[in-house]
Amino acid sequence: MGYQHMSKSILVVEDEVLVARDIKSRLIRMGYDVLDTASKGVEAIEKALTLRPDLVLMDIHLQDNIDGVEAAVRIRETYDVPVIFCTAYSNEETLERAVVTTPYGYVLKPFDNRELEINIEIALYKHKIEQDLSDTRRRLDATLTSISDGVIVTDLHGKICLFNPMAEKITGWCRETAEISSLSRIMSLKPFEEGGEQFDTRALSPGNTVVNLRQQLSRSRGGQLPIEMSTNVVQSAGDELVVITFRDITRQISIEEQIRQSAFFDDLTGLANRSLFVDRLERAITRRERGAQDHFAVVFVDLDAFSTINEGLGHEHGDRLLKVVGTRIEQTVRPDDTVSRFGSDIYAVLLDPVDSAAGAIEACQRIQKVISAPLDLGDDIVDFSASCGIVLNRQGKSAEELMRDADTALHRAKSDAKGAHVIFDDDMYKNALSFIKRKSSMQQAMNDGIFEVYYQPIISVETEKLVSMEALVRWPHPTEGLVSPAEFIPIAERTGLILPLGEYVLRTVCKQISCWNKHGIGGFRVAVNLSARQFENNVPALVASVMRETQVSPESLALEITEGIAMKNVEKNIRMLEELKEIGLSISIDDFGTGYSSLAYLKRFPLNTLKIDRSFIQDIATNTEDREITRAIIAMGQNLGLKVLAEGVETEEQFLLLRESGCDYIQGYYYGRPLPANQLMPYLKKENYLA
Repeated sequence: MGYQHMSKSILVVEDEVLVARDIKSRLIRMGYDVLDTASKGVEAIEKALTLRPDLVLMDIHLQDNIDGVEAAVRIRETYDVPVIFCTAYSNEETLERAVVTTPYGYVLKPFDNRELEINIEIALYKHKIEQDLSDTRRRLDATLTSISDGVIVTDLHGKICLFNPMAEKITGWCRETAEISSLSRIMSLKPFEEGGEQFDTRALSPGNTVVNLRQQLSRSRGGQLPIEMSTNVVQSAGDELVVITFRDITRQISIEEQIRQSAFFDDLTGLANRSLFVDRLERAITRRERGAQDHFAVVFVDLDAFSTINEGLGHEHGDRLLKVVGTRIEQTVRPDDTVSRFGSDIYAVLLDPVDSAAGAIEACQRIQKVISAPLDLGDDIVDFSASCGIVLNRQGKSAEELMRDADTALHRAKSDAKGAHVIFDDDMYKNALSFIKRKSSMQQAMNDGIFEVYYQPIISVETEKLVSMEALVRWPHPTEGLVSPAEFIPIAERTGLILPLGEYVLRTVCKQISCWNKHGIGGFRVAVNLSARQFENNVPALVASVMRETQVSPESLALEITEGIAMKNVEKNIRMLEELKEIGLSISIDDFGTGYSSLAYLKRFPLNTLKIDRSFIQDIATNTEDREITRAIIAMGQNLGLKVLAEGVETEEQFLLLRESGCDYIQGYYYGRPLPANQLMPYLKKENYLA
């Protein structure tokens, strides 16, 4: 910018390396001498006390045990240097702590060069004035004319002897009028907020000084302006003078309000966010600990099938839906209750007080009723419901524990039925502990390589020879024996452990296929099940990588998906399945008939095989309806050009009915149970299933 600043030295404290470099470069171009940069609080303290800069530009939020506020406190305990705080956001607590350090300004990121330079100059001049007010009047006047703080100098009786241009602008009084008036007339002050401190301009004395006190200033032409003021009593030519510096903080208050809004309220809905909800919940707990006898309740609300609406209609409609739901909940509860959005489609409600569990349930039912009203989105009218988990305050429970219990009740409600509500009880807590224990045990089993892969034969109905196998993961627990997949697979899905577990199964199967190939055993595929969670990542890239690593050909591997995967994020999943098909893999849809898949979508999926769920097979010999449904599925699959596989076949009667209906492949105990790899080949040879 071309300005020269007479070798004013600056220490830059910023933990983002690129940001620090940018600030340093700007300051050098402005003409400042940047002594060094620091990224941590301890480092900032050491360098400030060693280098003795004229000013410290301090980031409030440092990734260190000592943040910028504490670093400023420690520096100024030893070395009197002006500190300007830089921040992109700050919560109320941080701002209150920062005030104690008597900062020389705040710069809100991102800032432009002019704003930065102005704040630095203000801080340097202010610091200079506070240190050396005995400079000549000429130099003082020149300085005061150029800064953006209002400055008034008076004697102890309030007679004004200096009134700078910014003081004229802020107060609305001209210097000539001010210098023949009293301070109490020119600086007519009121407390900044109700019940706050008011500075008495008629009682000036060395003992009546303030630092960064906020006041409401009544301007000469009417209206009030928020200011921040400091006073200092100095000796000048044998007299005591009072120097008052003040500035208009209208913009700063607006920024602080934005910071508070961002810190405590949800950007999308304007509702309280998790931080504010936890604060109010902790206050409710504290009131009961101090003797309040009434009750309160925490309700977690989750929209049913929101992801389907969000993905099907688009995120813009999804956002509008979330706003409407928040408004509906807020209008349903009492003004003193707290409604919060925790993220995604989960809301938390603090009902305080409630008279009983019945009262909490009634409030919950009202919330569910108002949420379920149809919503007109222009092109679409959406009907939806919400599930709720409720917990009443319990002695000795922390805020986190109560929220955990409400979340546990919510999960139970969602597993019961759409639009359900469940109130937390001790059995749920025990189940939650059991879940946590099982998850931990699973994690340990994965770390120790305990999980095994079993293989179940899939036989051609026509030739009664092996055509493929399904790989099934098994957990041999050291004390419980084999843990049922029906128990541990849902836990793996909920916790995300299904991702490493699924990759482990895929890798194990490919290694086993490679081993069989080396021994001349082949001519069949091995099918691996893919989880819906796995499809959140790049499945084709993972499969291709593992196949290259194990040198397995695509003709040896098949992948199985469920109807649930087929109907979630349809377009994205179709693209991934097409990539897998192009690699040369065979793709089956598992458990067909148990979900809600649309035939229109089913035709678009690049499938090879359709698997009929065992629930239809088990009673086909005795149940006419199941038998007809099975025949219809077989006919439909073949009309779509797919091979049809029936799973769960256990009897000869079932086999004969399926063969008569034109089924292509059979899987079940009738031909063989799942076996580990070392037992499988001897069994297949013994039963003469190998081609």
